[in-house]
Amino acid sequence: MDVEPEPGVPDNRDWTIVLDGGCDECGYRPLDPLTTDERLAAVAERWAVVLARPDVATRPAPRVWSPLEYAGHSRDLIEVLGDRLAAMLEADNPTYADFDGEAAVREREYWRARAASLAGQLVRHTGRTREILGRVGDADWDRTGRRGDGYVFTVATLCQYIVHDVEHHLHDVDG
Repeated sequence: MDVEPEPGVPDNRDWTIVLDGGCDECGYRPLDPLTTDERLAAVAERWAVVLARPDVATRPAPRVWSPLEYAGHSRDLIEVLGDRLAAMLEADNPTYADFDGEAAVREREYWRARAASLAGQLVRHTGRTREILGRVGDADWDRTGRRGDGYVFTVATLCQYIVHDVEHHLHDVDG
């Protein structure tokens, strides 16, 4: 797509609710944070399949992201998870800025991405985040970090939150 698409439909829901009750929309149930590594590996593989589709850049509706855009968003979320985990392991209760997914779509022009390149980026970002996860020791799961709006995550709940987000987006695109 050469022309910038319409902005996506804003989603102002508080997705932290999935940490307690799961997500009825996609079927997610809170995971054991120790499974984050394997679930992220599976996510990267599933995105590779989605990104091989011939219609990957086609939006199902004017203000609904294409699978290509959702994949770019998921790549960025996996990178954000790695950055935030590293901060939580290196400092006591760091604060990090909110991540505005819609702004990132526009700034990084996800709709212009080449699917094969994006699949490789997903693999690289997932690998980097998995390496950081490998540094999490038993005593680290309760370390905290604070989102810009004041919401406090532990390493464990941040893993659960991000895994839900990328798995939910796979559900959005039938991946």
